Amino acid sequence: MAISQFAADFIEILTREVPPQAVRTEKDLEREFVVPIATRAVARHPQVLVYSHPFRNRTCCVPVCAGAPPAGRGRVVGCPKCWAESKAWACVAAFGTNHTFDLVARDRDLKSLALEVKVAAVVAGRMPNGQIQRFLGQCSLAATSHDVVIGLCGLHGRLSEKWHRNTENAMKWFRGRNVYLIFRQLG
Repeated sequence: MAISQFAADFIEILTREVPPQAVRTEKDLEREFVVPIATRAVARHPQVLVYSHPFRNRTCCVPVCAGAPPAGRGRVVGCPKCWAESKAWACVAAFGTNHTFDLVARDRDLKSLALEVKVAAVVAGRMPNGQIQRFLGQCSLAATSHDVVIGLCGLHGRLSEKWHRNTENAMKWFRGRNVYLIFRQLG
């Protein structure tokens, strides 16, 4: 399955590469770290299309947006038209809300990947409960509609070992649902 191969490559790079020192916000982590890595990874997986937030990008795919993989040479990761069109299949509408994700990908078999990014400030060795609960909730909701989910959480500060008693059990539970959680130190 193309999306699984892309996901394995993407996860490996997100885990191995060091985020830039200047990353402070979720937007920074997405723009400066995630999107460049996704762009490089998808170049090795032409059977997958990646859709990312365009930020202020106005450059669209040329001559037209690709409806299905493989993408042509004019494909633009961050194309505003592609990003808008991805909402029809990539969002999760549940519990009276609509959930979008920071980056999505799809292969020609319509298998998909969603990536959620969060940045949290560690205070006194602990992560803020609300932020981590929202992050894990977003990843869980993504798993209801996507074949693979990657959750990337950037941390400012160091976590105390005291608060990890059940972390491995939680990680195994998420992995069993094809949700891969990556926690990275920032700056």
